[in-house]
Amino acid sequence: MHLVRHLTLSLLLFVGLLPNLQANEDEIVWGVNHAPPFHIADGYLADQGVCDLMIDAFARALPETSQSVLRYPQSRIAALIRQGKNLCFPCLIKRAQDTDFVYFSNATLEYPAHGIITRPELAKEFERRFGNPVDLVELLKTGDYRFGQPLGRAYGSLQPYIDRFLHNTSRFSEISGRNANANMLAMVNAERLDFAIDYPILLNYHNDILPIDLVFMPIKQNYEQPVEGAVGCAATPWGRKAIDKINSAIPQVIEDLKFRTAKDRWLMPRNP
Repeated sequence: MHLVRHLTLSLLLFVGLLPNLQANEDEIVWGVNHAPPFHIADGYLADQGVCDLMIDAFARALPETSQSVLRYPQSRIAALIRQGKNLCFPCLIKRAQDTDFVYFSNATLEYPAHGIITRPELAKEFERRFGNPVDLVELLKTGDYRFGQPLGRAYGSLQPYIDRFLHNTSRFSEISGRNANANMLAMVNAERLDFAIDYPILLNYHNDILPIDLVFMPIKQNYEQPVEGAVGCAATPWGRKAIDKINSAIPQVIEDLKFRTAKDRWLMPRNP
């Protein structure tokens, strides 16, 4: 079993506990969702997601700090943090400044840039019409293609384009549920959607376990611009204390052998 099972991390499966979160001021409470390959809740790769193993690395780096893990849908975790509940989310896109709801740690990960995930025949059409890398703005302006986005997900610098051209239109679908990422890709494969946006690692993982034939295309607006990841904690006095502890441990976490192995496994590009 993993260190998370042996030491300070306890898995709380009863969702009814979540609305009454009352963490000790010296405790770190992690909110995680089932979103492979970031968090993997079951199967032969259970607890082997890159963010699962980062939490394990924080447990090793902060052995005197009590830590616990709560599983809940991403949208619910986001709502709890916005409500000021004592909760940290281990893998967020880092912002330059804290927000009214979230304190951000120093950088923990670097993700490859988001891109378009679509069917091979549409990839050829996108390249012909919008270039390669794809000009996302020109694609969205046509209004010709259906797009899906998991509830609670956001895509950094690309999100304003999605909000401007797709939200509140018939071409936009918000996908909820425990397996939102897998459902989104299955819908693209089944021609219910035309494309999605995500990291290439999402397609790498699901291509191995789903009966799909999809491809990844880079986007002109963020081409070769990696995405910094960070821990985000509720913007409360508890959250500030948790972030200070997390920041103190990040240099050790980054050098943690098991975490480095996970990053190589999930974040490194795959050969064609």
